[in-house]
Amino acid sequence: MTASKEIRLFGDLWLPDPGNALPKDELAIVRKLLPLIQRFEEDWYGMAEVPDNEAHEEFIEKEAGWWKSRGVTRPRHLVRPSGELNAPVACHLFNPTFTVDDPHCSETEDFSNPSIAQLKDAGFSSQNNCFLFDHLGRRDNSSHCTDLYPEDLLEIHEEFVFALRHAMKAKVEICWGSNVRKRMIKKCDLQPLRLWGDYAGLVLYLELTPGRQFLKRFIIFVAHPQRFMYVKSDGIKAQGWRHRFGVSQDQALAVAALLGGIQITPNFYTLDSRLPRNLCVPRSTTNERSTWKGQAVAQLRTAFPTSVLSMETSHYVRPTKEERSSVQEAFALLGKFKLAKVNEAANLRSASNDTHLRKKRLQKIADYWHELEELSSIFLPSASTAVQHDNATPGQFVSCHLEDIFTNLQGSDCWDWEDLPDPLVEFIQAQDGLKFNRREISCRNDLELAFNLLQKCKGSPETLDILTLAFLVLDAYGWLISRPRLPQVDGLLILRDPPHDVVPRKCSACGKQYLDDAFAYWSMRNPEYYVLWYRFRSNCGRPDCGMKACSLLPLSSQIKYLRSTQKELMEKPLDRFERWFLLRPEEFGDLPIDVKVKCQTKDCQEVKIVKARWTGHVPPRFVMAVHKCQKSGRRSNWKPNYPSISGANLSRLWKSFCVVPGFDITCCPRRPDIYFDDSLTIDGRVAALIEAQRLMQDEQVGELTN
Repeated sequence: MTASKEIRLFGDLWLPDPGNALPKDELAIVRKLLPLIQRFEEDWYGMAEVPDNEAHEEFIEKEAGWWKSRGVTRPRHLVRPSGELNAPVACHLFNPTFTVDDPHCSETEDFSNPSIAQLKDAGFSSQNNCFLFDHLGRRDNSSHCTDLYPEDLLEIHEEFVFALRHAMKAKVEICWGSNVRKRMIKKCDLQPLRLWGDYAGLVLYLELTPGRQFLKRFIIFVAHPQRFMYVKSDGIKAQGWRHRFGVSQDQALAVAALLGGIQITPNFYTLDSRLPRNLCVPRSTTNERSTWKGQAVAQLRTAFPTSVLSMETSHYVRPTKEERSSVQEAFALLGKFKLAKVNEAANLRSASNDTHLRKKRLQKIADYWHELEELSSIFLPSASTAVQHDNATPGQFVSCHLEDIFTNLQGSDCWDWEDLPDPLVEFIQAQDGLKFNRREISCRNDLELAFNLLQKCKGSPETLDILTLAFLVLDAYGWLISRPRLPQVDGLLILRDPPHDVVPRKCSACGKQYLDDAFAYWSMRNPEYYVLWYRFRSNCGRPDCGMKACSLLPLSSQIKYLRSTQKELMEKPLDRFERWFLLRPEEFGDLPIDVKVKCQTKDCQEVKIVKARWTGHVPPRFVMAVHKCQKSGRRSNWKPNYPSISGANLSRLWKSFCVVPGFDITCCPRRPDIYFDDSLTIDGRVAALIEAQRLMQDEQVGELTN
């Protein structure tokens, strides 16, 4: 019996005679392609057109310019191809990741990466005459590249990659993974060729020139090395899995080696003992890699603010019990709600820096005393006889002078408001703190009321002439605005720009209007809260107020307020994470404000309506609160039909940020999308927040320079 006839398809690849092995339709395709293959072998030569470094530098500049147009300055985490351009075999991967020892390594062939190490063990390395390159040169998570990179950015990378492919002289190109496969099928003219014989079932692709008259090279698509990363042993189940998925992989790589004329490890994915690898690394390495990933995540979120980054969890990050539960329906309920934009700078200390406002306040007070002194020297005949003390402040001088007014001007015949000189009237009406709900003093009754409210004036206002009354009111008002805050609370307060610099007030006892607060202080912890001054022990100063103790509250019910005590102004543990982790009411968008919650006590069906607190998760989660059930009498967390989280979990997350050495979360932008990114470790999230802070500062500098 004679042996069956074989033909050499290309290189060292021998196959049975297609005339005896293939049906007519497939045989016609093979006979049409064989001349192209034979001509390709005749025309192939080993010397490559070596491009200079200008092409790579031009690519780097274009790529960096694209990111800058999105307001992001990304580090130079771009890798070069490895190996020789005239190598007969090329390995085409998708993109470099952060699973390396050094993210600044500029070579594709970095053996600290498990995928590259696996390729080397399989026989595909620059040492074995292979050329290795990435489709995308930027170091990023692969899922982020596929989900976020737009076509114009992909074109920048592919312009360089396809120029590289044109220059390389590889006979066969191995494309690793589905991501590369999708881009190659989209961009290249590929002719499939189904092999036969021992390689039946394997599809070899021929990359043709634009006119389809010549063959450029063979293309073989194989599974990405990561698919085989988690083979941990040589047990029966592992061997069965390797045989199921490894046979086709070994078959394709064997064909590639035969076409390219190189020697590789036979049956590596099916039988080789080196495939199972221990991927565990020290915790320090995991944290370091997560730091690099976090920085990249912050950059991507800045460049693509409306996009949702996919959660790429590694084998180091285990899903939580809640995430393993079937909560898809609950999350779908929240998916239909549209959220408002999160204010990143809401809680930043820089936004609460009132140094310039405090200096402005002191200057206004100094100018006030100076102008009052000038007016008194003009309109008071005893001004020239006033005693000046060398160590006296302007306020002390005017106060001494006004006591002289009170003593010497009791017999003046000027009693009506119209008798006041115009400069004095203008000066009174220019003071923000001598107004009632921003209404200027315009009559004697208003001036007498101000006299009573200030509570530092001597005598009865009805018995004073108008000039004495005016100067005594101005003197008392000067002392009112000059008083400092108590030292123990001063550091917890801030001044704010208009229109929040002046706050109309009312008495808490009688409810009537009081003089406006000309220099309103607000809580540094929460600038939306106005901080009261001290309580009056008797009344606000109005004769009809009675003798009740009272405080001066904001006239508008829309303004929230706090007492001027350390207890109220200091940040409480629960308030800390609420300000950073939870959405503000203006950020709710379409989220419900009132939510129905249910008691979690067994056999209890009690429900109630509560005000919702939503986290910055994507989608948001309802923060459960403890309520007492009137039916069972027990206290427990009441849950809604939405995804929820307990305050204890948020508190633990906050503490995990607080214990990171040298890191202060309150100095970084408010980024709930980073706080709750489970694809990153805490160190990775910290790195992302620091990077977000850098990007925000770069943006602010750019706005100032433009």
